[in-house]
Amino acid sequence: MIFMENRLREIFGKMAMDSRSVLLDYIADKIESFRFFSYGSNMNEEKFREDMKEAGKEIGLINDKKRKLSGFKRTLSNKSRYHGIAFSICGSASAEVEGICHDIPTDALKAFLKKEGLLQKIPSYKLIMVSVADEDEPILTLLGLKPTLLEQLSPGDRKKALSYLNESIKGAKHFEVEHSDMLEAKNTLEHQ
Repeated sequence: MIFMENRLREIFGKMAMDSRSVLLDYIADKIESFRFFSYGSNMNEEKFREDMKEAGKEIGLINDKKRKLSGFKRTLSNKSRYHGIAFSICGSASAEVEGICHDIPTDALKAFLKKEGLLQKIPSYKLIMVSVADEDEPILTLLGLKPTLLEQLSPGDRKKALSYLNESIKGAKHFEVEHSDMLEAKNTLEHQ
């Protein structure tokens, strides 16, 4: 897999943009879906469906399974235009994050990446590959790029963040995902 990835990078680097685009379209037609690990509001099916529709492709959670990601912890620490602040993950050797793995069909990938802020001029997140327990292949997930502190939120952003947290908690409860960190963050925001 890594060998193929390196070879493709080498090839793409030498191709003209129009040929590269055709080859990428061809590859995309061969891939049915991408597997993601989600750890915040994407665990809430109703909210996920609504957000995806707004981004241009109405889909729900597909092939969703509760999973654990070791070596990371979830933090409410990424500046978000829509939510005031949103979850990210950060490396932590002894920690683990519970969330869900789910599929994003190739024809919905652009809408998903748009929804997550990866297609903005200054992206909110970047994609990383991680190994998730009980998954056979590496999984894609999102790492926040706009760190911020809860204490820095305006009253309006604090209100948006509480709504985001409630949506995330609802999804976490549905999947029986450990979410004590979400409840702590909610408590902190409510008492600031």
